[in-house]
Amino acid sequence: MAHVFLEMTMTVDGFTAAVGVSLEHPFGLDGERVHEWMHDSVFSGSLGDDRDDVVDEVGEEVDRDAVSHLYETTGAFVVGRRTLDVRQAVWGDEPVFQGRPCFVVTSRPHESYVRGGSRYEFVTGGVAEAIARASAAASAASVCVIGGADVARQALALGLVDEARLHIVPVLLGGGDRLFPDSAPHRVELEQVAAVQGARATHLRYRLPAVPGE
Repeated sequence: MAHVFLEMTMTVDGFTAAVGVSLEHPFGLDGERVHEWMHDSVFSGSLGDDRDDVVDEVGEEVDRDAVSHLYETTGAFVVGRRTLDVRQAVWGDEPVFQGRPCFVVTSRPHESYVRGGSRYEFVTGGVAEAIARASAAASAASVCVIGGADVARQALALGLVDEARLHIVPVLLGGGDRLFPDSAPHRVELEQVAAVQGARATHLRYRLPAVPGE
């Protein structure tokens, strides 16, 4: 099995998307704020029109590096069907996965297709099967579980994630899709690998413990 890492952006109160995710609102109602750090657009909103004066060049570089690091060792991606359906209208034919194959967790069979240079394979056997197939396709490279929150939670619960890369944006969303459940059957100790402050997000890396018996 390849090295598997989870890549998620979330708010300080733990949400990865706002309420009301749909084709018209792929990030939920006003949920674009959650992923704003990934883009070069200047902030607007509560801090006023001069927000760009606050954002330092070093922090901007940190944020850009966090995006580029996503692809450095990644050979394949795993994504949920809802995430794919609502985000493709935004992605269009852009090479969002930079030619890497993408394995889609779904309960609805669908023919494979190529878009934006990536081949999309639809997997009806669950998260574990999707990660196994992505691992085979990735060869010696890593597998990235990139969303949505439900697929991420399943991968974590199954003990299939070796590393979590979390990008924390400084906002309290108040509701939406939460990455971690309100309760868990047991405590999990994480090993911090890195913590870097960017201009628009804090970038954290944690190594997860191995599942007993593996």
